[in-house]
Amino acid sequence: MEELEERVASLAEPVLVRRGAELVEVQVRRGRTTLVRVVGDKPGGFDLDTCAAVSAELSRMLDVEDPIQGRYTLEVTSPGLDRPLRTPADFRRNLGRKVRVVTETTQEEGVIEEVREDGVLIAAGAGSIEIPLADVRKATIVLPW
Repeated sequence: MEELEERVASLAEPVLVRRGAELVEVQVRRGRTTLVRVVGDKPGGFDLDTCAAVSAELSRMLDVEDPIQGRYTLEVTSPGLDRPLRTPADFRRNLGRKVRVVTETTQEEGVIEEVREDGVLIAAGAGSIEIPLADVRKATIVLPW
């Protein structure tokens, strides 16, 4: 499955980049029909027009390249409000926003102050806390409502 996800990602990424977007994730789930989910994002939001354009172009490419055996459903979507933060780029995009970061031993909530290649600095409580990205088990934006 991982090989198929990598192949789909290699096809999807240039399509997204041409539209000023980035590839967030590719998921392939097998069932009666294979579900191929491509998650993209871009500054200002991943709108319906971008989703439709990416879906149409990527669908044509998948039909030509034919990496998926049998029938499949292609879903191109935005990451949503509860999107997990995984990479330094994810954290950078959310500088100044409140996040909840769970590690194996702690859970911290605070505002992202700085992002380094190997860690994130968040303002929590009385001070700043540096959390190595390798220690992050789950990180999400804390929604204001």
